[in-house]
Order: sequence, then C-alpha cells, then structure tokens
Amino acid sequence: MPWKLTADYFENCNCNVICPCIATVDLRADYEVCHAPLISRIVEGEYDGVPLEGLAFVILIEAPQVMASGDWRVGYYVDERADDAQRQALTAIVTGEAGGPPAFIASLRGENVGVKYVPIHFEGEGNRWRAEVPGLLEFEVEAVVTAEDGRPVTVDNVGHPMGSRLPIGRSVKGVMSDPDFGFVYDNTGQNGHFNRYSWAA
Repeated sequence: MPWKLTADYFENCNCNVICPCIATVDLRADYEVCHAPLISRIVEGEYDGVPLEGLAFVILIEAPQVMASGDWRVGYYVDERADDAQRQALTAIVTGEAGGPPAFIASLRGENVGVKYVPIHFEGEGNRWRAEVPGLLEFEVEAVVTAEDGRPVTVDNVGHPMGSRLPIGRSVKGVMSDPDFGFVYDNTGQNGHFNRYSWAA
C-alpha cells in the first residue's frame, strides 16, 4: 500500500554528547547497550487514503554497542487516539512491514517486543521538544547552540532514518520505565537530536 508522512521527531540516547553512532552504526557507542526512543508526531500523512495527521508514535530501541551488528530489541508505542484503520496503518509503517525507512530499523531487529496503544503527549518547537506517555516515559530535549548566534549545532551527511542533517541536543529529562517491554533507564543529560523529516513507500 502506498504511504507518506512528514513528522517532527526527537530522540534521546544514553551516549554522551555527541553519540558516535550518528556518524555510522559501525562505530562503538559509549556504553555496552544503547537505549534510544525515537519519538514522532505526524504533521501530515496518509496510508492508502487513511489520514494520519496529528498522530504520534515512538520506536523504542535497545541495541548492542556496535549497532550495525544487529540483534536489536525494538518496541513500539502507537497513539491511542488512532481509530482502527489508523492503528493498522501506523503499526504497519512503524514496524517496517510497509517498507520505507522503518524497514531499515526492522532489518537490524532481533526481537520485536510488541506494540502498545497508549496516550502520547508531544509538544515543542524550535530548540526544545518534549513527550510523555504517562507512567511509561518522559523525555525532553533542548538544542546545543552556538555561543555566537544561538543557533543549533548540527551534524551533516549522516546515515539516519530521520534525516541526513540533524541538530544536536541534550536531554533535560530522559526517563523510561516499561518493565513489560524490559526498557527501564534514565538518559537525563545525555545525547539527543531532533528534526522534521519525510518518509514514503
């Protein structure tokens, strides 16, 4: 089925600022295990005519230190406001079943720990972004900016599914606690990125 979307996103991994893996997933992360939620809110999009605008999703990643080696544990949160058709569409997209950039993440996945339909509160603009899933996660990232003009510091020509040019951020808060999925950690103060990106397949 054809689909496309444009979304705002941010992430907060447990690497120091800035994460080695942003250059290439062949490099070693700062720690033995990488924990990174990729949090998105769709600005506009559709899946075979099903509208997706305004809905949010989270791709939860636990990866080995060399991310290119695969065997990732991946879980998914999908916005509970989605109706049945939207849930089916978003689940197919985020899990990689519908192709496109999420299929790259799926190709590295060793275990799909599951999909939950949950309330996702996403807000922000400019240099600060925040999301909360009550009782499960709370993340907030702010940009690392230049002393000269206050603009975000960016990295270019990176192999990331959310874009080849990403601002660098640092988390103000980065707490994840989902024992069902086995994701319990605190990334506060660690590396972050954000961007508006487009996907299609």
